[in-house]
Amino acid sequence: MTTPTNHEPTPPAAGSLMARIRDTIAERGVPERTAAAEIGVGLATLQIHLAGEHVRSDSARKYEDWLAGRRASSNVFVLQKHEVDAEPEIDREDPPSPPAKPRLVVDIFSGCGGLSLGFDLFGGGEHYRTILALDIQPAPIATLNRNAVLMGHGDHPVGRTTDLTEFMNEAEVLALYLQHAGGALGDPNLLGSLKRLQSGAFPAFLDSIARADQIFLEQLNEVRAGAAWRDAYDQIDQQALSQTSVINFHDQLRLPRPSSKVATMPPILWSEHSGDLGKARTPKPRIDMARLQQAQWEWDEQVASVSLKQEARGRGQLNASARRVSAFVRFLETPGMEAVRQVWLRWRARRLVLRSTLFEDEMFGAGLRELYLQSAKVSVLVGGPPCQGFSRIGRGKIRSLRDARVHAHGSAEAGDARNLLFQQYVMVLGALRPDVFVFENVQHFQSVVKADGVEFQATDVLAEAIANMSDGEANYRVSSDVLDASRYGVPQNRQRYFMTGVLARADVEAAGKDALSCLDLRRDREAPLSLALAGLPAPAVAGGTVKSGSAMSERVLVDETALGEHPFVKWVRQPRPGTTSPPLSVDAHAARAPRADDAAFFALMGPGKRWMDYRADDSKTIAELSGVIRSLLALSERHYDQLAKVTTEAGEPMRDREGLRNLQSRINGSLPLRLLLEQAGEKLGAPHHLLGEGYLAKQEGNHGDWVSRMDASRPAKTMVSHMNKDTYAYVHPSAPRTISVREAARIQSFPDWFSFGDAALTDAFKMIGNAVPPMLSHAIAGRVAHVLSRREAIWKRRKA
Repeated sequence: MTTPTNHEPTPPAAGSLMARIRDTIAERGVPERTAAAEIGVGLATLQIHLAGEHVRSDSARKYEDWLAGRRASSNVFVLQKHEVDAEPEIDREDPPSPPAKPRLVVDIFSGCGGLSLGFDLFGGGEHYRTILALDIQPAPIATLNRNAVLMGHGDHPVGRTTDLTEFMNEAEVLALYLQHAGGALGDPNLLGSLKRLQSGAFPAFLDSIARADQIFLEQLNEVRAGAAWRDAYDQIDQQALSQTSVINFHDQLRLPRPSSKVATMPPILWSEHSGDLGKARTPKPRIDMARLQQAQWEWDEQVASVSLKQEARGRGQLNASARRVSAFVRFLETPGMEAVRQVWLRWRARRLVLRSTLFEDEMFGAGLRELYLQSAKVSVLVGGPPCQGFSRIGRGKIRSLRDARVHAHGSAEAGDARNLLFQQYVMVLGALRPDVFVFENVQHFQSVVKADGVEFQATDVLAEAIANMSDGEANYRVSSDVLDASRYGVPQNRQRYFMTGVLARADVEAAGKDALSCLDLRRDREAPLSLALAGLPAPAVAGGTVKSGSAMSERVLVDETALGEHPFVKWVRQPRPGTTSPPLSVDAHAARAPRADDAAFFALMGPGKRWMDYRADDSKTIAELSGVIRSLLALSERHYDQLAKVTTEAGEPMRDREGLRNLQSRINGSLPLRLLLEQAGEKLGAPHHLLGEGYLAKQEGNHGDWVSRMDASRPAKTMVSHMNKDTYAYVHPSAPRTISVREAARIQSFPDWFSFGDAALTDAFKMIGNAVPPMLSHAIAGRVAHVLSRREAIWKRRKA
């Protein structure tokens, strides 16, 4: 693969959105500054977009509106009726006949299951069944499992909290899947065959792992009970142990964190083993010197990584983090922690020996493969690795934190270690070899990743990794596209990168066409935000004396009379599987209680306006006011005193020079925004907390859309995981508050029956922001169903 060396923005291609903008500006003969004002973007933003820089969905919408003549000057705050195509192209293709049994789906990096939910709901649940979902976060897995039960998938949990980076090879993935599938399908024959495989090699392995873990915990607790470790632990600042990089050190090594309590181990990957740990049937696992050296290398790598975090640059929290990390590094050098290291090395070496002995055995691997093909083959694999490393905001944040050396996910190879998680996707793909896979990530997954002198095109790396999988038998034809959810009936401007692959058997060309057709979605009527908010009463508020748990669990009635006949309404109000009527009530209609000053400011904002839209950086009046103050400050002392005397006699005392300088610092483009915030504060009798210069300095390139009111007449902006921290970017279009969890879920197209149960408000916002809109995945599921049905018909004819 050739890595490009020049990554300057490429000028817009003929016919593209920005090419049409460029041509229209030329045709109208207007200056770029005037065009930018009419469009509602900054001049600098317009210029970099015309040069080929990526256009975000909210800006793209402004450009499209301007081309269509739908938007007036950005200085006129008018709520405009959003125009929708009179006859949009709607996919009315009849679904294929369902298979004899639902096709099995596996969802990895699943979150709460937004991507697989669209598959499960297709065709009334007769086409697909998600049998396994994996994610590292417990909260979304708990939500996924709760809703799997509601869909009638049985009591056996579909989702498992699993760190996919723990898998060392495809055989380990396959063994976990078969063990899980036997329980999920209630298939004792599958479980029995797995246990008998190669004379009971798998149960013996589980016993040996349990024995190794038992020995490790006994030795670790013995060390922790000793005087050397206790003295070191008693002296370390406990805040040092809560640093993200310190927690990551222990998580990466699977080492129990320092504590005065008895150490315990999390479940192993194959956690359904329930043998008697006190009477292991296998001998004490041996230690291999080569594996001991590998364990030593792993330990040293993590120590080196956490040691770098001592060099943090910056102020405040960054310096505090560096000091605490330094305290932990010194803790690692104590005799007590040296004893812990020795115990850990022996344990890790034993585990590596056990895993390699079984899962690198060709006969055992072949037996797993044969059992898999005969019993529970997966038809569709879906999932997308965490996207923070590829998002534009995420990359900037990661660079700044890496510069400060306090980020826990640094990787010299890929900039952000989470960027490498897509390789784990490929490992699972190689293990399961489904007929179709669907890979999803942020739009910027297509971008070139640059870090520490290393550059790579993530899409190229992914395609190459798929082509080079395992033994080469899994030959996939792939296709990719960026899909905007708003074009398919979801009330949200959300652009995401999708790659689909179809397993090529005899006809490679046909597999390529099928891969293309998986993403060949027909447009549905656009859904404005108002549809997602319709029928919901005022939400419960979480904050103050109201606990978020009680606000989340409270169920509220839905007003059916406020709902229309739009396809989105039909989707979001669909009956829960196994029932015939839409739910009368919903949970999770809880919003953060706004501060009084924030609510006052929200009330002053116009629909669809970001607070940066109230800036006036090019205002002539502001420039003149600033010039007047500069002139006053330039006066000599004698002339300044004379002017001050005149103004005082006129009844208007003049500020001293320091006061004028302070006033001058406030006469800038943020003045209109400052006036609004001051007005809100005056009504409450206290300064608004957003009047700080750090906030007022925010502009388009500096998260200037951080505070914005939504526009009910248009699809919403993209829901993001940052909502778990605050929802300032999602101010309700008419009420002086931010949106609720249920409103966010509707915007993301989760049906009303989908329950968030006892999930924390912050966790619910995060899982919603990370999800794929189920309505969009449902459209993809329909295309995949046609591909699978057509291919199965061809295979049957060939066999006949």
